[in-house]
Amino acid sequence: MRTYIFVRNKKYRPSTYYRIYQYIDESIKVNCKIIEYESNLFYEVKAKNRIINLIYLILFSFIPGYFRRIIALLKISTVNAPYKVFVQRECFPRTITPLGKLLLGRTIRRADKVYWDFDDNIFDAKEISKFEGKLLNKYADLVIVGNHFLESKVKENKNILVLNTTDKMMENIHLENINEERKRKFNDELILVWVGTKSNLIFLEQIIIELDKAAMKIPNKKVILRVISDRELGVKTKYLIVDNIKWSRSLAFSEMLKSHIGIMPLSENKLTLGKCAFKAVQAIGCGLPVIVSNVGMNKDVVTKRNGILINTKTEWADAIVSLGSEVDIWEGYSIRSRELWLENFNSKKIQKYILNKLF
Repeated sequence: MRTYIFVRNKKYRPSTYYRIYQYIDESIKVNCKIIEYESNLFYEVKAKNRIINLIYLILFSFIPGYFRRIIALLKISTVNAPYKVFVQRECFPRTITPLGKLLLGRTIRRADKVYWDFDDNIFDAKEISKFEGKLLNKYADLVIVGNHFLESKVKENKNILVLNTTDKMMENIHLENINEERKRKFNDELILVWVGTKSNLIFLEQIIIELDKAAMKIPNKKVILRVISDRELGVKTKYLIVDNIKWSRSLAFSEMLKSHIGIMPLSENKLTLGKCAFKAVQAIGCGLPVIVSNVGMNKDVVTKRNGILINTKTEWADAIVSLGSEVDIWEGYSIRSRELWLENFNSKKIQKYILNKLF
């Protein structure tokens, strides 16, 4: 049975890539059709001027994306054989036209099985229309969500699965070898790493003074913050060395393998409660001790004495000092981080479950 997989962009959309696309190898692509709305060009062509960016949005995303969806739904509506549908987040972001409602409704109702997956609070972000949200919740044979807060958003559905977001790149790392290099550098430098999109830089900016204090409190050692993002962190620090690195999937992975501590600051609101602590999950997958805000699913990534939960801004400096001063203490946290990833965020287990459902 063929499976139609609706996604936004395979390369640049983290949810698309990490929730589904990374699990689909060449051997099973013949049994599915991936319907991608947004071209890579939309993400690669950027301008500083907001008006020009709005034009880019219309030309490279809204118009072509809409027609790609409509054409795909028209083709599926003529299929006579049984089929499955997998919708990652939503088919029509934010708005849906009457024609879109007609075709999407027909496609979903005729499907043999419907799977709906999301790992962000797409409801309070108004990313999904009320029509599509109700349609998918009613007809989905299984709703797959990234955490228990999101589960509460679709409680009307009787078949809900909480499935962690993780990263296959962490499957085969050899922590002992990686930590030998980390320990060799530990006496001279402590490398903190933060990975995220420009929209989340605000959370890092809010604690930068505390990170600078931590750098001051650790004597005879350089404290470096690696910021891996699609935008630079433009701050001035006295003791902390800030190293901005333009994000790419492979580069983020390699930099985490070179770092000592992963950090994930957050403020609590409806949108952050929907986040699935993915950057912290990547960090523990690389055997990094993590320091994270005590918000939402972040708590699930620090359950094995592998990191520190932060309740107030003033706790950041002491947490970094406590993990960054003694190499033996740091290494214990590192080993327990990797153990937690293997137990709860193991991509092999998640991949097996997803593929058994879809194919």
